[in-house]
Amino acid sequence: MGFYWKGIVYNAVIDPLLSGLRRGVVARIDPEERVIDIACGPGTLAIDIARRANSVTAVDIEKDLINYASRRAARKGIANASFKVLDASDLSCFADNEFDVAVTSMAVHQFEPALAIKILYEMKRIASRVIIADYNCPMPAGIYRSVAYGIEKFAGGDHYRNFRNYMKAGGMEYFAREAGLSLTSSEIRGGGVLSISVLIGQKDHVQV
Repeated sequence: MGFYWKGIVYNAVIDPLLSGLRRGVVARIDPEERVIDIACGPGTLAIDIARRANSVTAVDIEKDLINYASRRAARKGIANASFKVLDASDLSCFADNEFDVAVTSMAVHQFEPALAIKILYEMKRIASRVIIADYNCPMPAGIYRSVAYGIEKFAGGDHYRNFRNYMKAGGMEYFAREAGLSLTSSEIRGGGVLSISVLIGQKDHVQV
C-alpha cells in the first residue's frame, strides 16, 4: 500500500479515535520547547505540536508515511516541522538532550518488547522529558476494553502478538522501568483504556 492510501486509511479510521489523546499530549508541551515525535506515522500529532511548540522533528521508519506527513504539513503551512525516515532504535544522529521533549503516541505496544525498550532508552537519551500516550494497563472491563482488543486483534500478526506482550508485561509501567524512566505524572483517558505518561530519566540507570 502506497503512502497516499496508508495516510488516507489512517486519517479516516484511527486518527478521529485518538483526537482527545493528542490534545492531552499537546497540552503538556510548552511553547518554547523543541520536540521530537517518534514513530510519527502520518504526522497528525507532529502537526498539532508544531502549532504550539518552538519546533518539531518527526521520525518514522516508513518512508511512505514520512512522505505523506511532509506533504500534509506543507499544505497546512507548517514551517517549524521537519520529517525524517529513521529507525527509532538508533537515534545516534541526535546528540544527548538535543530536544526538550520526546513524544510517541500509540506506538510502544506495537513493538517487540526488547525493541520497545531500546527505543524508549534512545528517547530518554536525546530529550530531557518523555511523553508517552498508549494503552492503559490493566484496562477496566467494559465496551471500551472490548473495542481496543478488537482493533488490535483485527490488526493481527506481530502487531497483535506485541500488543498482548505489552499488556501481559504490565504496560508502560514495565517498559518505562526497563528503560530507566521514572513517572512524574499520568492521566487515564478513553474510559480507562488509554493513558498519557510524563517521564524523566533515571540518572543512575545503565542500559543492559
